[in-house]
Amino acid sequence: MRSRHPDAFLPVSPLRFSGRVGAVDGGILDAEYHGLDVIMVRAVGVVFTYREGEMAGVDYYPSPLPDPRIEEHDLPYEQDQAGVLRSLVRLRAEIGLAAEMVERMPMDVLFLDGSVLPLLSDRPSSESLMGLYEEVIRLYRRLYRLCDERNVLLAGIVKDSKGNRFGAYLDGIKVRDTRWLTYALYPSERTISIPYTDDPEKATLKDVGTEYAERVRIFYLRASPYDAPYRVEYLERGDGDDDFLASLLLPLSSLNPTYTIPPFLIEADLRARLGKSELKHLRNIIERRMGIYYYFVRMRGADKPW
Repeated sequence: MRSRHPDAFLPVSPLRFSGRVGAVDGGILDAEYHGLDVIMVRAVGVVFTYREGEMAGVDYYPSPLPDPRIEEHDLPYEQDQAGVLRSLVRLRAEIGLAAEMVERMPMDVLFLDGSVLPLLSDRPSSESLMGLYEEVIRLYRRLYRLCDERNVLLAGIVKDSKGNRFGAYLDGIKVRDTRWLTYALYPSERTISIPYTDDPEKATLKDVGTEYAERVRIFYLRASPYDAPYRVEYLERGDGDDDFLASLLLPLSSLNPTYTIPPFLIEADLRARLGKSELKHLRNIIERRMGIYYYFVRMRGADKPW
């Protein structure tokens, strides 16, 4: 495919960037009981300051290790919507925090861990979850508006994309992009940027607003011969955003040749991650507060005798 589309692959020149780059990530754990789900979620933002390509400082929002938020959900949703609930709770924490960061902290670029748009799988089929979904959509729109007002370039890195958008755009091929681009893209190259979708009227895209969905573009970047390309999405402000992002990311993603995710996203992930010990602590709190009644609401699978 590369030989048929030589103009689809571009060399990237590394940038010795001076400025501030933000990143947001979230962690989530949940415990199921009869009649309710207890969800623990934490979102953390980091802002790295660079001078001539060298890191000169880091700030955290709201703090380096904020306490997780604990939520109880007893909505009568279908079992197949449990994953949608968890995704929406995580997105509400992450996108809400991202909007607060843009509003309160100066930065040039803000990276999300994942897409800059809600996915079709995030739209619930259960009416009981629509209120939460609409709240998340409002947060996305607020984030886009704030980024426009403060001239912050909003981008997202999809580490392990399962999409086939790029191959379909070039040749109508329904093959996962990362699979064939691992062979087609050379190190220090990126693909051309293309529109996120040909149909901005699709459900979730229409919900956030076609005026925003039409501006989202994607490209793939390969920073090392020992790691696969990753997908970059961004809310376009003008010509050259893709060149700038690729040149910014290339030297930072090359620090570890076998794991080419940039350090600000790694730091956000490490700060936001929730461990099994924290879930155990949550269960212990619930058990102590409920006393013997705990045994009437626990799920048997959580307490097997073997």
